Amino acid sequence: MKEVKTILFIFCIFLICFNYLICDFFYYNEQIKDIKKWWDLKTIIYSVVMMLLFYASRINTKGLLKFVLSIGFGFCISNVIDKVFFSVLEFRYNDIIMIILTLSFATLDYLKNRKK
Repeated sequence: MKEVKTILFIFCIFLICFNYLICDFFYYNEQIKDIKKWWDLKTIIYSVVMMLLFYASRINTKGLLKFVLSIGFGFCISNVIDKVFFSVLEFRYNDIIMIILTLSFATLDYLKNRKK
């Protein structure tokens, strides 16, 4: 698992270093100059980086730290889903569902690992 953790951290560094080039490649070339979509992609990349960092940090942890990192990971997944499929400018029913699911899965994981 240490190798997976290292690969995820390296991938996060890659995404942080090359996010401008990735956004420029898709939305700021000679044919397409759409700054709104450029910024949307940039925020999605940062959300994915945060999600991967929380996930990598969760690997080989136990107890309350894993519970807190699981909540952070779940909220980052919710953030990515919200940015890609829904509006991040409004608090809607799907946000409440994502919060409840995140807290439920983190609690279940914590209780399951606590019994071991």
